[in-house]
Amino acid sequence: MNINISGKQIDLGDALRHHISERLQAKVAKYFDHAIDANVVLRREGAMFQCECKVHVGSGITAVAEGQANEIYPAADAAIERLEKQLRRDKRERRNHHASVPPRAADLG
Repeated sequence: MNINISGKQIDLGDALRHHISERLQAKVAKYFDHAIDANVVLRREGAMFQCECKVHVGSGITAVAEGQANEIYPAADAAIERLEKQLRRDKRERRNHHASVPPRAADLG
């Protein structure tokens, strides 16, 4: 997965980039094997930090989440947790529930 991490009017260190990429890859890989790319934008809004994550998982599947906190690491973690929740719900909706339905008694005999 190609991950682009950028900051608007703030400098991001290597430790923060590594933290975000590791957590993002782990959370996305849990639900989708072959994600295409991800964009993470961090910015400061007054006294708060805001993180916006966009993940393109596949054909027509894009998840977007935002997180805010007083510090930059918790803002990124909040956005990634919300993103994981969206991916989990999307994966559950896409699952074929009819594939493992046992045959009815009327069909057996």
